[in-house]
Amino acid sequence: MINTLKHLSLLTRMEKSGLKPELTAKFPEDALDQTCERAEKFELQDRLRSGKENMCIQKELVKTPEFAVLYRALCDYGVDDQPVTSMLRSAEDCGEQLIQYPHERVLAAAGADLPSSLRFYYMKYYLPLIKYEEEEQAIIDNLNTFPAAEWDEISTLTDAQRGMMRLPFLGPYLFNWHDNERTALELLEQNRPLQRVLALLYRQGVTLALDAERIKDLGWVQMADVMKFRRLLGVFDFDTEDLDAFFERWLQNHAGQYDLNWFISGVQPLDKEQRQEILCNELSYLNALYSGRLRLDFEAIRRYQFPILTYAVQHGKKHFLDLVSEHSELFLSLGRYALLFEDKFREHSNLNSLTVENLQACDTVERGTSYFDLLEDGQQYTFEEMRLLWRQDKVYVRLYTLLTPLSVDRRLLTLRQLLKYDLISPYIEDQEIEQLAQCLLEKPFSEWYRGAFGHIHGLTRKTAMRLLQRYAQLQAFIPELQSEADVIFALNNETVIAGQKDWTQVRAAVLTMDQDWLDLKQRLSFTDEFVEQHKEPITNFLLHGGSAMAHSLYGYLQGNDKAIEALRRIVQAELIGQFYTLKYFTDDLQREIRYPISEAQETTWKHNLTLERGPFFAEEADDFYRTMRLGELPHSTCLSCWTGSQRECLLAAFDSNKKMILIRKGEDVVGRACVRLTKGAFQRPADFDFSFADLAQEQPTGKMTPADERLVLFLERIYTCSLNDEETRTVMKMAVSLVTQKAAAIGAVAVLARNYLDCYDRDQYISSQFYVYISKSKNGQQYLDSMGGAAVTSHKEQYKGAVFLIEQAAMRTAEPSQQKEAKTDE
Repeated sequence: MINTLKHLSLLTRMEKSGLKPELTAKFPEDALDQTCERAEKFELQDRLRSGKENMCIQKELVKTPEFAVLYRALCDYGVDDQPVTSMLRSAEDCGEQLIQYPHERVLAAAGADLPSSLRFYYMKYYLPLIKYEEEEQAIIDNLNTFPAAEWDEISTLTDAQRGMMRLPFLGPYLFNWHDNERTALELLEQNRPLQRVLALLYRQGVTLALDAERIKDLGWVQMADVMKFRRLLGVFDFDTEDLDAFFERWLQNHAGQYDLNWFISGVQPLDKEQRQEILCNELSYLNALYSGRLRLDFEAIRRYQFPILTYAVQHGKKHFLDLVSEHSELFLSLGRYALLFEDKFREHSNLNSLTVENLQACDTVERGTSYFDLLEDGQQYTFEEMRLLWRQDKVYVRLYTLLTPLSVDRRLLTLRQLLKYDLISPYIEDQEIEQLAQCLLEKPFSEWYRGAFGHIHGLTRKTAMRLLQRYAQLQAFIPELQSEADVIFALNNETVIAGQKDWTQVRAAVLTMDQDWLDLKQRLSFTDEFVEQHKEPITNFLLHGGSAMAHSLYGYLQGNDKAIEALRRIVQAELIGQFYTLKYFTDDLQREIRYPISEAQETTWKHNLTLERGPFFAEEADDFYRTMRLGELPHSTCLSCWTGSQRECLLAAFDSNKKMILIRKGEDVVGRACVRLTKGAFQRPADFDFSFADLAQEQPTGKMTPADERLVLFLERIYTCSLNDEETRTVMKMAVSLVTQKAAAIGAVAVLARNYLDCYDRDQYISSQFYVYISKSKNGQQYLDSMGGAAVTSHKEQYKGAVFLIEQAAMRTAEPSQQKEAKTDE
């Protein structure tokens, strides 16, 4: 009871003192009672009661008794609570307290004409520097113009950079343009002579717009050059209007010494009319200064061609200017997107080394993006290097800069090997590209691929590239890696296997490390005895990523018991090494298509054909892993086992009558089309309802005979990626050729989706109405790329009638009436 009364008494006192009741949950009652006493002593009650957002101040009053005196002084000085709160928070961010500073300094900063969030930093870093009133105003003005987006960087400025805040020109010249101000400040810090020049111009009232790039252009300014700017002011009669115009033209033209010297070296000073005539626009400026130095028709020079010409004049590139003059027609014909006119080209290439062949090789009419700004400042590159880096992805340019210790020839060889197969992902992390560079400094990619990784069976170049990027982390395992599947598993499970000594140890532990497998094993009811009996194939299954794919599909199929059981049987068959026995189980093919298949035909169907044309390689595929990845080849589709909206149909691809054709360009799958062995007819077959006969009804006698139906090899629409129109047509023709060859070997009619129109020899296929049988699927649901998508197996015979492309040979045996309905594609 006594404690309750004491607590109520404290709450009453806190209310009178203006302290918020929420403080009782954060501080002891004795500390709060003492704070009330201090609030009463320094007459803070009214201020505390009237403040709506002063919780931070109240907490400080409780935690730091000495703050009450400072807060009273701030109140008397007329400082609102908002800047006080902001200063308290900034001090806390710096691990400090306001009471650490003299009251006079706190009051001066709190009342400064600055954003509240900057006042503590002004007090901490700048007030001690101020010696004169002019410096104080300059610092305040500069801080006020410092971009809000970079306020958090004010505390990280160096002492020298903070000292520069006393320079009155900093805000007007640097901070009003919101373009890399921090970088511009760092560059200006390194150039004391330029600081002297800018101070001189500011005192004369000259207006300038500077950014990081323009300060880089002015990097040539030395202390001896300050006098040139004094002379320039005199040449312009200290006319700020003309000086403003000159400096804008000059900075646009990259602030070369040539321009400055031209103006100050004239025998007769220019009068105002002459100056205004020269400075009225960019063309008049360039004409006055450069027309006499260029042996070209000045009026024929296009605007985008001027920068490299003026650069050449300014930097004394006489050989280049002679080259341009001698081949003026060629130079003037170069388009705006030519390599020669790319930003940064002239800075990184020795113009005097260019030849007429180089001029011819640098033209293009296509617009593109180059990343020459990533090249090392001050580093010179040959034309061959610049042309190779031209319009490459930024990751290749970044990597090239890391290969600088190598000779030019070694660097070019290394980069060409990578570009040939486009081996580097644009999403590579910084640490990965640095690791890659370390490896490539040791030896070219080809030597890694054929040498250090040569023992890894089936290793693709792109996977080898990923391995190089993680070389330091996986180096211990590489000698024992046997296949690409091993490498991919190591890359995908780097963190998990980090504690293992070697790959032998990884293989021994993989059955207990793979979380997808552990969950899948339990859900599909694989016993420990089963796992022990088939340990080696199960280990290979995990290393090939089988558990991840199967686990993902299982999660999507939950609730569909039939599909789950189908998945269990398929996975089980792969685990015991009997996958093809399951896929081509006895008589399954005939049951699926309800058509007689000879043993020879089935054997021919099982045999996978291949076809090679130029850089493309086509093959039939029916194995477990590529079938599971069907929806990811060559890109993600609705059948993806990871994300596909129709992935419940994926297991139908394991039916006996289904395969796919994969087409590669180099190592990459660029085309995929499904192939189905089925049957079909030119006239719609009578519906066959497999049910009990109705003996009270007359039974139909005119059933279609097997001779009216044909064994059909149907080629679904193709999926492609990373191909131009001509290449797409080539891979489509390859798919048609492979199906035509396969159909002939089986004794079937090749039927194509309409997408393949004209992707065959003249008159080899014709358009015709045709009925294709929708085969039975052990999965129940299947996806038909060219026939409306998802389909469900029915107890009735199902046919899809549409205009397809039919092999011409099949039409010769069709009925005359059917032939009239067919239309030849000319």
